[in-house]
Amino acid sequence: MKNNPRAPECLSQAPIPPVLAPVLMMVFWMLLGASAGIRLMDGIWRFLDIQVGELSIVVPVGGVVGAVIGGLLGLVSNPRLQVLLMAMFAGAAAGAVAGMLPWGSIGEIGGQVVGGLVGGVAWWTWLFVGREHRPNSGKVQEIPTDASLVNEDTHSIHRP
Repeated sequence: MKNNPRAPECLSQAPIPPVLAPVLMMVFWMLLGASAGIRLMDGIWRFLDIQVGELSIVVPVGGVVGAVIGGLLGLVSNPRLQVLLMAMFAGAAAGAVAGMLPWGSIGEIGGQVVGGLVGGVAWWTWLFVGREHRPNSGKVQEIPTDASLVNEDTHSIHRP
């Protein structure tokens, strides 16, 4: 796009600065990790039936440890692995709720583990099953750089 003088300016610029996107992804994972760390630490605290430090220990320790782990997960740049992590986090969250309803705090911890595994299996199924049937599997489609395909009024790409 930069080599083409007729290309509109809005198509040559990214909507988010290139430096900001990884930082935002890391912040997202840190927040998600802190939340998961607090929930997991709270579940362990209730399972062990410890009466003191529920707010003064569980929240800071679980939050900091979860945020550090989430920040490390935010460094993953492979989109397939990002989908795996999101599927496992979503499965763990859903499993925690599903396990807590019938079995209480012990079911919450077991539900997180089972839900994370189910998320991983769903990712594996999405990634590997039926791959040979998709015509463009794994291929990235090129964005046309020909300025004749760009509508000057709306700056949208149209194909002939």
